Amino acid sequence: MKRISILLLLLILSAMAARAASVPERRVELLCHRTANEDVPENTLESLQQAALLGCDVVEIDLRRTLDGKIVLNHDGALERLTDGVGDVETSYYDDLRLRDAGGWMGERFEGLRVPLFEDALRMARQRNIRLILDIKDQGIGAEALEILRREGMLQRVQFNGEWSDVKRLDPQATDAGAGTAWVQPGVTAEQVEAFHRAGKLVVANFSANEYEMDIAAMKAAVAAGVDGINVDFPRLGADAVGRPVARKLAALSAEAEAGTSSSRAEAILELSQYRGFALQAEFTGWLDDSDDHVSRAAAVALVTARPRTPLSAFSEALQSRNADTRANAAWALGMLGAPAATFLPLLHDKSSQVLMESLLALSHVSGEAGPQELLPLLRNADSSVRGAAALALARHQPALAARTIPEQLQVEMKTARIAYEEYVRRGKPQLTPAEIQTIMGYYRCQMEMMRAISMLKGPEATRALEEQAFRPGDDFSQMNGVVAAFQLWDRIAADPGPAVRALSASDVKVADKAEWMLVQAGPEVLSAVRRALDSENQTVRTRAIRIVAWGGDTGSLDKLKHIRETDPENAGLANWAIEKIESLHPAL
Repeated sequence: MKRISILLLLLILSAMAARAASVPERRVELLCHRTANEDVPENTLESLQQAALLGCDVVEIDLRRTLDGKIVLNHDGALERLTDGVGDVETSYYDDLRLRDAGGWMGERFEGLRVPLFEDALRMARQRNIRLILDIKDQGIGAEALEILRREGMLQRVQFNGEWSDVKRLDPQATDAGAGTAWVQPGVTAEQVEAFHRAGKLVVANFSANEYEMDIAAMKAAVAAGVDGINVDFPRLGADAVGRPVARKLAALSAEAEAGTSSSRAEAILELSQYRGFALQAEFTGWLDDSDDHVSRAAAVALVTARPRTPLSAFSEALQSRNADTRANAAWALGMLGAPAATFLPLLHDKSSQVLMESLLALSHVSGEAGPQELLPLLRNADSSVRGAAALALARHQPALAARTIPEQLQVEMKTARIAYEEYVRRGKPQLTPAEIQTIMGYYRCQMEMMRAISMLKGPEATRALEEQAFRPGDDFSQMNGVVAAFQLWDRIAADPGPAVRALSASDVKVADKAEWMLVQAGPEVLSAVRRALDSENQTVRTRAIRIVAWGGDTGSLDKLKHIRETDPENAGLANWAIEKIESLHPAL
């Protein structure tokens, strides 16, 4: 029960706040400058969400336009401060910007955040029921901004600031963020506030970009003086000052996580995990050992998503739990957090298939080493989910051994599935029972994991294994193996397109179709081999080759295509289409 101390504190604070609120309170609005910029990297969706979670009613965001006309959230324009890119927003394409890390500049805990589109911010604001102040940094983007606002149904929930003269001209109903509002400094008196009110103005005290940013006493004094709102850079402090402390929300969510339905408890835990900068790891660790697997899993997700990252030592008790679900969820979380491989080796002796599976899946993407003596026996475990996960771990840590053993084991899996399919056909393909469906899905999941494991491997052995699956005829419970293998071969067959070209003549149409599209997607490196297939005596091969060179825009095939147009009546029309297609792709010809 590690979470009791924090939970009790939250409940006490909540009770104190409830007593203080026994007299009806005037609602003072909380405005946030530039999203929750002191908690989460500014002008990101995560920072906008954080401002809403911390109780803000109105949040300011900054808008700029990219080189290709997209409106994005960004204050400075210069990419060097807020991203890992260089240059300016206005001279960058959005497809460039969305690849940039917009969080790492504020610390590694925020790596991976992205520069968001304006419409995505509007959707977040609508979902969280907050209003926005739009500080427009670039002139002339009013028409696009208004179009997006109308499309997203947010025009009535925004006010404008900055370079917004074109907005006012296009929409006279649009309002200035300062219209009808007196923005005052900390230290404002009740008499001054009353005077503004008599003049018909709302009063907002500003605690942003000045020496009072963290002065909660001054914030509370402004509230006591009767202001209608306070504008802050630190929403957590501001929420406390306006009488809506975040601790009250956390206490309520913690209480929901303790009791109720499985789904409501899990939802409360996941909501708690979105609050950044609160020491809730002990609570999440406590819920990890809950007897309800959904609650335990939600706690594991929370431990992964909580920032700063949870120390690996926090999972020591969970890994020793008598509850197999707890051990499995802890293994999953540790894998997501990148624990070293040695962490999972003791778990490979666990009696629970779920724990074995999660531990093996974790091993499939963490660093370190797991030896063949630990992994190979699990490739033949009685549980299909364990066998599939073992294939992935083996591919990660013992690739040479995996290249030999996984294709062999896949054949065993397919033989078992084929026997089941033949029995299903013999019975006249009746409606399957839930138990039969579960068994078949076990085969399917295991084979998909093994196909993924083979795809992780490089070299000729892995390519041959993929070709064997891609060009294997038949229609049974294992047919998806061929689909996956064909996709994986797109980027491999350039070294030797021969097997794919030969498969164009397959009597199984599905096999030939896969080979044709594979050669289309493989790129120009395979076109010389396909060009030779244009001379084939096999009309089906020739037809497919014509289509491939056409989609590939292969100018080297034009002479042969013109010859086919003149000498092969059966393919003349197709050859003419191919010529036109290639020439349209190369207008300089």
